[in-house]
Amino acid sequence: MELKEILKFVFVFASLPWVLPFLKALVKDLLQAFEEDGGLLGERPSQTDLEKIRERKRREPSPLVNEPLAHVKKAMSQQSQNRSGGPGATSRR
Repeated sequence: MELKEILKFVFVFASLPWVLPFLKALVKDLLQAFEEDGGLLGERPSQTDLEKIRERKRREPSPLVNEPLAHVKKAMSQQSQNRSGGPGATSRR
């Protein structure tokens, strides 16, 4: 084996502690997304199982979170201060 090949394997094994948790979360999210349809390869769940799945999903917090970007929030606050004559406001004559 050449040095390049050895370095490739070392890099792959060294990156496993960071890659495996990401892949685990990705697979978990994918399985939850297809759960109402029976998973990736399974059959559709019965009506009672479907109701249980939907009830559990309603209790879980939404993974979609809306957080404004910090620089946008700062720019908006500066604009409102300038309009109200706050700090940094200039008078126009």
